[in-house]
Amino acid sequence: MTIEIRHDRDAARISAMEEGREVGYVTYSVSDGAMNITHTVILPEMRGKGIGRILVDRACEFASEEGFETRASCSYAASVLAKK
Repeated sequence: MTIEIRHDRDAARISAMEEGREVGYVTYSVSDGAMNITHTVILPEMRGKGIGRILVDRACEFASEEGFETRASCSYAASVLAKK
């Protein structure tokens, strides 16, 4: 499994791609110096392969690069952040 990560800042979306097909994504919003991860979505047949974690980690890297505090209203992303 080779996953490519794509970040569309205009859409506030980070996608996981496998062979040209989007297999998962996170969406986020930015305001007041903080990035809030709002949704994590993984195709059912791709769950359990660590893709959600890869996406949340990439979102956190982006927030850090931009100097944003990271928050999560998405329950999955919140559970990942709680373990960091």
